[in-house]
Amino acid sequence: MQSPQLHAVGFDFPSLDDLVKAAFGAGVRGIETAPGFDLVGTYSDPSGARVVFIKRSGESVATAAGLSSTVTHRAQVVRLADQLARIAIYNADDGELDAQFLALVDDPVAYPPQEPGGDTKYVAVENLQLAALALDVKVFDNVAVFEESPAAQPTAQVRIPADALISPGLMALEAGSIQIAEASPTLLMGIIVESVEVRKNELSGQEFQYVVGESAVKIAAAIPMKHPVQPGNVIHGAFYASATSGTWD
Repeated sequence: MQSPQLHAVGFDFPSLDDLVKAAFGAGVRGIETAPGFDLVGTYSDPSGARVVFIKRSGESVATAAGLSSTVTHRAQVVRLADQLARIAIYNADDGELDAQFLALVDDPVAYPPQEPGGDTKYVAVENLQLAALALDVKVFDNVAVFEESPAAQPTAQVRIPADALISPGLMALEAGSIQIAEASPTLLMGIIVESVEVRKNELSGQEFQYVVGESAVKIAAAIPMKHPVQPGNVIHGAFYASATSGTWD
């Protein structure tokens, strides 16, 4: 089963069916009365890794990875699709907007869906848990090494800081170049590592690294063991953004 986001949090199984069977065998918490859904549920591993299951009438079960995070922010959430949401992070001190991006929420029932052409339906969350799952990343020894690398200057006219957080999907939506169905929660991001903890996914037995660090905002991240990291490193590349208001905690 090839799924970078599931791999990031250690859900390595031969097939998706094997993962589903193992998760439901271990215990999935779900809601079967959510408007528009036949089922919204999650398996929450003791490691903090999560897998979310969503089913609509007449459709197969969709799965997505998530991560329970110790990093929280004051935020506004606008749900654009089943799990896809626009997240706006506000500074706790002055209330200024710190970052805005697309993410997958593991608890879509906590946010009303945005109707096309309707008024914006946002939910204010005082402690939104924010995390990112590594998809395709590279680790640099420190900020100085990153700044001297080609990753920091992909073209002569563009420089990318070590703590960049860019949401290509949100940028394309705002430009009108894609539809919501085409948007993804992928981020181009750099994280300056503050702490690292090796965790074991109890369902699969696989280890992953739980990292906390600074990007445009403080964020937690799941990094596969093949990319060993330590404090002071810069992790740069493609991540999958995940958020939750804590419904399943």
